[in-house]
Amino acid sequence: MAAARRWLQRLHRAEDGLLAALLGGLLLLSLAQIGLRMFFDTGLAWAEPLSRAGVLWLALLGALGATRGQRHIAIDALPRVLPPPARRVAWFIAQLAAAACCGYLAWLGVGLVALEREAPVPFVAGVPSWVPMLALPAGFGLMALRFVLSALADPSEPGEGGA
Repeated sequence: MAAARRWLQRLHRAEDGLLAALLGGLLLLSLAQIGLRMFFDTGLAWAEPLSRAGVLWLALLGALGATRGQRHIAIDALPRVLPPPARRVAWFIAQLAAAACCGYLAWLGVGLVALEREAPVPFVAGVPSWVPMLALPAGFGLMALRFVLSALADPSEPGEGGA
């Protein structure tokens, strides 16, 4: 059990590191693009599409991090008035509903990637356009998994997020 907890902590640190690196990379790319345009009247042709894809990945990784700590948007009026047994049932239903929504979005993302693979266009040099779209099925699929696991765990107290 302790070994599994250590691996989970490493995974969480890796997620946080990836999120921070992506945010830093996007910031540096934007600053470089601004500097090139202001001082050299030029820019990087691949910076715009890479920034757009990076923002998509950043949003989904951030949402994944929020689901990990139960810091996502939630309506907690009902759990505040329910007794603990009913609160547990409401928690289970809400988490499974969120998992179903995320699972459906992941499935739609798979379909979108499949459509894009049929007639890919170049994204940036040597990378087809469907590659950055993998953020959709990967991000929503992992969020669905997190919500299922959360449904099996004890609910947090109303108004408090998990850690």
